[in-house]
Amino acid sequence: MKIRIVILFLLLIASPLRAEPLRIVTEDFPPYNFQVDNKAKGLCSEIVQAVLKQLNLQVTIEFYPWARAYEIAQAEKNILIYSIGRLPEREALFHWVGAIAPIKTSLYKLKSNNSVQVNSIIQAKKYLIGASLGDMKLIYLQRHQFPYLKIVSSHILNIRLLANNRIDLIAFDEASFAQKLQDENLDASLFERVFRLDELSAQTYMAFSPGSDTDLIRAFRNGLKAIKMNGIYNQIQMRYFNIE
Repeated sequence: MKIRIVILFLLLIASPLRAEPLRIVTEDFPPYNFQVDNKAKGLCSEIVQAVLKQLNLQVTIEFYPWARAYEIAQAEKNILIYSIGRLPEREALFHWVGAIAPIKTSLYKLKSNNSVQVNSIIQAKKYLIGASLGDMKLIYLQRHQFPYLKIVSSHILNIRLLANNRIDLIAFDEASFAQKLQDENLDASLFERVFRLDELSAQTYMAFSPGSDTDLIRAFRNGLKAIKMNGIYNQIQMRYFNIE
């Protein structure tokens, strides 16, 4: 049995990777992906880097506003994008490599805004909600026919709008929301999580753009499987979250 497991592991990491041009794009979205001294950091960045090391590849990770990163990943082949939510509307738009991190998404309001009360999706539809171009939360809100949306170009603009009471709610990843408030020097006690969006609370992924080389896609899938098998994936996860 041990011999069979070792053979399977060797097959996973021995990827027939050709010298195809590869770009990797992401956004600033701590604690999942962010930059320190122009170097990619964060939970998901570390996982992508671990896969690159597994495949003996060196590729610079490029940071863009999410809408631009998404546009690049739709317009060019051999583009790896992360951290990206997997939704039915996106299923056929990408070649999905695999899940790389757990996420939890909730609606937030200003704590001082007592006029906003949300205990259900139906109640939330009464309020003006901030959303970002190309973001999975915007896709979700549009699918569920939320009538009042303020659509802007970046997540941070939505936080600023909420902080200035220009919108009623924003949908945001819980781990990232706290970090973004800190980056903006905003007091977290001024905000309140009011409702979790269970449909958006699962996993975030890495994925390849349409038309990407099949050997490249297969190699990354095998590389991700390999770091999950050898324990590196769990080690990275445990540095950021209390995962048992």
